[in-house]
Amino acid sequence: MFKLGVYRLDQFRALQRGGVRASLYSLLTRGRISLQLLAADAPPAEKLALFEKAIPGIVQLSGGVWRTTFPGRFRELDGWVDGILGSQFDSSAPLDVQDWAASDCSTSAEWAATLFARFPNARLTASDLTLFVLEAQLPGGDAFILEPSGAALQYIHPPFVVRLNPPERRWLLWNGMLCRRALARARELWRQWAIPMDWLGGDGQTLEQPPYRFRKILLIHPQADALRRRSSRFTVRKHSAFDPLAEPADVIRTMNIFNPSYFDKTRLSDGARNVWRSLRPGGIWIVGRTWQDNPPRHRASVFQRQDGGFQLLERYEDGSEIDDIVLAAQFSEMQPG
Repeated sequence: MFKLGVYRLDQFRALQRGGVRASLYSLLTRGRISLQLLAADAPPAEKLALFEKAIPGIVQLSGGVWRTTFPGRFRELDGWVDGILGSQFDSSAPLDVQDWAASDCSTSAEWAATLFARFPNARLTASDLTLFVLEAQLPGGDAFILEPSGAALQYIHPPFVVRLNPPERRWLLWNGMLCRRALARARELWRQWAIPMDWLGGDGQTLEQPPYRFRKILLIHPQADALRRRSSRFTVRKHSAFDPLAEPADVIRTMNIFNPSYFDKTRLSDGARNVWRSLRPGGIWIVGRTWQDNPPRHRASVFQRQDGGFQLLERYEDGSEIDDIVLAAQFSEMQPG
C-alpha cells in the first residue's frame, strides 16, 4: 500500500482539469501536495488555487496546529466586531489593530477591507509565528520541507511526497518506511547544516551550502501578500501570541489560538496577560474560536482593557471558552514575562 504525490506544476494542472484520470490520480496522491509548488512561477490565479489546495488540512506545524484558515471564515464576525469598534472609537481615529496568530493572513486581509472603510486612518498588522517554511534541496533531486526551527514537514522523493508531520500511517507500508528514514535523516542533516539565524530572520530568500541549497517558501496567502505590497496600512510580521508588543495597540484579535484544547489554564492566563500588556487603556480584545466550518460559526467575546484586568463588553453566540479565565485574572504593569 502506498500514496504518491503532486510535486510538479503539470501534475497539479492535470488534477485541476478533472476527469477520470485526474480522479484516479487524486486517489493516489490525496493530501500529498509538495509545498515546493507554492514557490513555482505560475499565473496569479493558479498560485491562488495552489495555495488553497496545498495548505488547508495538509500542513500541520510541529506544535500541533493545523493551517486551516480559509477565505470568508470571519465575514459575519468581522461585521459584528466592526460595529462594536464603531461604538468605542471615533471613525477618524488612527487605530493600531493587531491580528495575532493569523495563520496565512487571508482573514486579516478581508478584515482590513471592512475595517479601513469604517476607519480610514486605521492600520492593521497581521502576525503569526510561522510565515515561511524552508525547502532544503538535496543532491540527486530529493528535498525536505522544514520549519525554520528544523522540524520536518515533508520529504519529496519523486514520485512520492511523504508526510513527516503528522507521520505517514503504518498501513501505507512504503510511505511509512520512507517517512521513518526521512525523519532520521532530517535530524542528522539539520545538525550538519547550521543555518545562520541572521539569514532566517533576514530578507534573503536563498542560501547555498554546497551540495545543499535552501529556499524560503512563503506561507502568506497570495491575496494578503498582494495587499501588503500595495498598501502601507496593511503589514505582516512574525510574532508569537504569547509575547507582548513593544508598543501598545488599540485593538487585538486572537482567534483560534487561546483554546483550552491547545493550552492549560496557566498558559491561557499568560496569554491573556500578554494581551493586556499589549493594549492601551480602554483597548479592545477579540478572542474566540471557530467551532464549525461549513457554514462558519464562532464563539467569541469582546473585552476592554481596564486597570488591572478586562471588562466583558459583548459575546458572539456563547462567547469565548476562556471568559472565566480572562475575567478572573488580575494584572499589573510590574508583572514579569
